[in-house]
Amino acid sequence: MKELLKNYLSSSLFIILWYIFYTHNSYYSWFLFFNIQIIDFHLNTIDIFNFLLLLYLTLLIPFYLIENEKSKARIVLNSIKNKLTIKDYKITSEEKNSILAWIVKLFFIPLMIIWISQDASIIINKVYSWWGELNLFSKNFYYFYNNYIFITIFKLIIFTDLLFFTLWYLLESKHLWNKIKSVEPTVLWWLVALICYPPFNSVMDNFFNWYSSDSPIFNNLYIHIFFNSLLLIFFAIYSRASISLWLKASNLTNRWIISKWPYKYVRHPAYISKNISWFIWALPIIIVNIKNFNIYNLFLIFASISAWWFMYYMRAITEERHLEMDKDYVEYKKKVKYKFIPKIF
Repeated sequence: MKELLKNYLSSSLFIILWYIFYTHNSYYSWFLFFNIQIIDFHLNTIDIFNFLLLLYLTLLIPFYLIENEKSKARIVLNSIKNKLTIKDYKITSEEKNSILAWIVKLFFIPLMIIWISQDASIIINKVYSWWGELNLFSKNFYYFYNNYIFITIFKLIIFTDLLFFTLWYLLESKHLWNKIKSVEPTVLWWLVALICYPPFNSVMDNFFNWYSSDSPIFNNLYIHIFFNSLLLIFFAIYSRASISLWLKASNLTNRWIISKWPYKYVRHPAYISKNISWFIWALPIIIVNIKNFNIYNLFLIFASISAWWFMYYMRAITEERHLEMDKDYVEYKKKVKYKFIPKIF
């Protein structure tokens, strides 16, 4: 019981301090107090956030009854105490991993919860609205495809991807075979990973505008459906990569080496799928500027796309350098020789 209490109180302290920071931070307040409408019911994301927080704090009690190891929060607090009380104390590798693991979790959990709440509301609203608009399926299929079929499938794919990552950040147990083996120790990978997420992605936006659209519009119905369906296929591969990782899906950490499809064919299926999707999203504006022979705009568009492609290439490179500390990944690389495209690259 004493060990349970120490684990629970230390983890709860981290979570409560994290909650205070996010709810009083001007940047995140916009996310947290975003209004969500589910059919005729309105609520703020902070309501969902508060409910999940209380639920999580409650479930931590039976969790620590089963998981009888020292929690990462206790390890971090112990390292802080040793650093303050012992002269020239050097943080151990276990303590460093625990500190970095908590930073990863506290950074990503709020974003994941907010995004997954918004996507869930969109999916519910769209499915609910389908029944009143079914007559448009034959009368105006272009409109029906864009506003119901495409957006519902797209959000469902993103929701699935976010769900697995959210579960990972919330659940870590030896019984689930998803304990953190190591956390990326270098500043470089942290930079190239975090710059892809708010608020750091705004740094990239200061240099490169975002030219892609979540719903690319093509004038020809058949071309429109072809490219948008292709986009859904690539995002489905992106999401399938997260499903393959199961509760080991993660950023900046090594939980376990997975070689299931699509990791059976390339080492970074999610990255290449997302980057190809961004190019498809940008195709309409690329076509317009080719027709207008606007070389300057085309340069800006391709510079933006290339910059993001480069960031994800760097993520792949730095990720592999970290994972190569695990002999299982070295063996995996021998079997799966290509980073992004089978038989090519």
